[in-house]
Amino acid sequence: MTPLVLFTIAWAGGILLAQANFFPLVWLLLLLPAALVLLIGWQDDVRARCAAGMMLGVVLGAGRMLLATPDITPERVSFYNGVGQVELVGTVVAPPDERAHYVNVRLAAERLTLPDGQMLPVRGQVLVKAPVYPPLSYGDRLLAVGQLETPPQFGSFSYRDYLARQGVYALLQRAQGSYRVSNARCAYVEILGQHQASPFWERLYRFRAHAQAILRTILPEPQASLLTGILLGVESGIPDDLNDAFAATGTSHIVAISGFNLSIIAGVLALLAQRLFGKRGAAPLAAAGVWLYTFLVGASAAVVRAAVMASVALLARHAQRHVHGPTSLAAAAWFMSLLNPLVLWDVGFQLSLAATLGLILYVDPLTELVRRWLTRFTDPERAERILGWLSDALIVTTAAQITTTPIIVATFHRLSLVTLLTNFLILPVQTYVMLWGGLALLGGLIFLPLGQVLAWLAWVFLSYTIAVVQWTASLPWASIPLGWVTLPIAWGYYLVLSAATAYWLARPEDRRVWLARVRGLAQWQVATAAALVILFGAYFYAAPDGKLHVSFLDVGQGDAIFVQTPRGRQLLIDGGPDAPRTLSRLGREMPFWDRDLDGVILTFPDDERLGGLPAVLERYRVDRFGIGSTEGHGALYQKWVDLLFEHPLTSVGTLVAGDEWPLEDDATLSVLWPPKATPGPLILRLVYGHTSFLLAGDATPLVETQLVQRYGNDLGSDVLLLPRHGAKGAISPSFLQAVNPNVVIISVGQDNRHGDPHPTTLAQLGGWLVYRTDRQGTVSVTSDGQSTRVRCARTP
Repeated sequence: MTPLVLFTIAWAGGILLAQANFFPLVWLLLLLPAALVLLIGWQDDVRARCAAGMMLGVVLGAGRMLLATPDITPERVSFYNGVGQVELVGTVVAPPDERAHYVNVRLAAERLTLPDGQMLPVRGQVLVKAPVYPPLSYGDRLLAVGQLETPPQFGSFSYRDYLARQGVYALLQRAQGSYRVSNARCAYVEILGQHQASPFWERLYRFRAHAQAILRTILPEPQASLLTGILLGVESGIPDDLNDAFAATGTSHIVAISGFNLSIIAGVLALLAQRLFGKRGAAPLAAAGVWLYTFLVGASAAVVRAAVMASVALLARHAQRHVHGPTSLAAAAWFMSLLNPLVLWDVGFQLSLAATLGLILYVDPLTELVRRWLTRFTDPERAERILGWLSDALIVTTAAQITTTPIIVATFHRLSLVTLLTNFLILPVQTYVMLWGGLALLGGLIFLPLGQVLAWLAWVFLSYTIAVVQWTASLPWASIPLGWVTLPIAWGYYLVLSAATAYWLARPEDRRVWLARVRGLAQWQVATAAALVILFGAYFYAAPDGKLHVSFLDVGQGDAIFVQTPRGRQLLIDGGPDAPRTLSRLGREMPFWDRDLDGVILTFPDDERLGGLPAVLERYRVDRFGIGSTEGHGALYQKWVDLLFEHPLTSVGTLVAGDEWPLEDDATLSVLWPPKATPGPLILRLVYGHTSFLLAGDATPLVETQLVQRYGNDLGSDVLLLPRHGAKGAISPSFLQAVNPNVVIISVGQDNRHGDPHPTTLAQLGGWLVYRTDRQGTVSVTSDGQSTRVRCARTP
């Protein structure tokens, strides 16, 4: 590997470590001197210089990521997310994204008026969901009125993270009152002025809008929208069913602007520039044209990656230098992550990078493999002709699929079985789609009837592409669900692929040396390497998966609930009666290196819920505590109080009905009971998306009656923690009817002296799905915001 490739890998590793909060400042301070020592002390040793460069890459990558994380201060508009309906003045700084019933507009905020009338100067970008009319343009100065919110999380897809990669941390929508518009999801928008942004970008975007209008005029739908996506990067007009067909057949790359499009653009521009200005000016002018086209089509991560590599290739050709594929790819990745380190989490960038790497590594070996196979059945000349025909249609697709399939499956949890077939049938005509589509657009810009005639030829190839994609997508075996494939499995695939590729591409003598070294490894080296791989896998396995996890721990005759939010915040509600058992169960739920809890809540100070908490506080660092108004008695309770006094007073709060425990914007924990100045157990309700959990641990019949009177059917929840371990009379019919759960959890000890759960209570629950910790162990409920899934530690 070249030094730049190694540096870029280390740089990306530093970004990932910083994002995972796995890179404290002390490591930054230690790695930098270590790199300097290696560089100065062993400057003649190539391996030492590479090690120093990689250490420096880790430090700089982590530092860049830390600088990219914004501080949400009162000067930023996102600081006021959730305050209610606001008035926002700002300028449109990107082309509006038109949808069927609304338009997404990125607004650079200037002034914010809060619900109380206070007017504040602010900065930062806001995504405004605006009505289709009046039509909006880049550079418009707007007054927008609506609810200022944090972008939500939709199951495993984080819309918040998606917008954050674009520098957007706030969402404005749903105007209320006199500002309400016909589409209730939209904000009220009023145009205050025009041409308030960059004249260069405004002219560029107006040209794109004009080109888009030309394509809509000279072609019918859906051919016009498909060509608009291929040439101009505007995909919003493509029908949903056609988009789904491209996704099901693994051919979405046909629609997206990629290296294929830019290679054609660069070739045409280089040829024209050479004819007009000679060889000396061809490369710089062609590179400038590539970047102008990149900005025209929106400069997405995949397009910028392709533009960087195309520019490197053009300049290398100008300087008569050989282009090293992995190095130019590393340069593109480093440049893009330098500008925005969050691009590493962009799926489009990941797929573009992986596909390009697949082409660099595997096209030549696969071509040689196919050539050898063909020469067994035919003469070399005919084999070369067949090989040329198969190259783009099959070999290139296979090379890209080798490196992109894990990302696709781990992200979308589906595997297309017709990808090779579909690409084999449509890739050969895509050059003609670009050629005749581009000529039709140019002709239409010059003389509309000329563009209309040329568009007829483009229509043939576009229609063929659509027909093939829709046909293969309709096959019953077009794609299969693979929900069990997660990121750790994808990383494991890449580790095995890397080792296999290194061995495959090595010279025969190097292979023999490697095999000898592997055979000569000591037992401790093999064991250590295996342990490191396991640790690496465990780290990624324990990473937040974008879902809510609520685990009812098997702690015996008591309650202990461990909650992990979609973004990884951790909360322990009650601690069970037995410290060793609680610590054991908690250790199974948390990563082995993690000794931090975001919060601990004690719902009632009896031994069944308090017993394990002092030991938890002695082993784990806890940021915040929640307690009820009821005081306990005895040595155990006094130990608990003493431990609380060791923490800042501001971290301990008494919870009453109406309070909300801060989790995340899309997950809330509300206190339903007791009212202020009323002793009693804490009754909590956890809501995530359209799913909810009612934790009624020590509710008495009187409390249940008052809860029904106060909240009625608002108590409805998907999951109910049964009060008082299912004792006789634990739940009243009216309370059970109001909650109407899909799942009932009974946290109870095996063969307990109370005889819980009581037979009459179990009979009362005859129509509900019941899980018991004494029989099924820890019961874990996972929610994606739409539905819940239950997993038990053991089967009864």
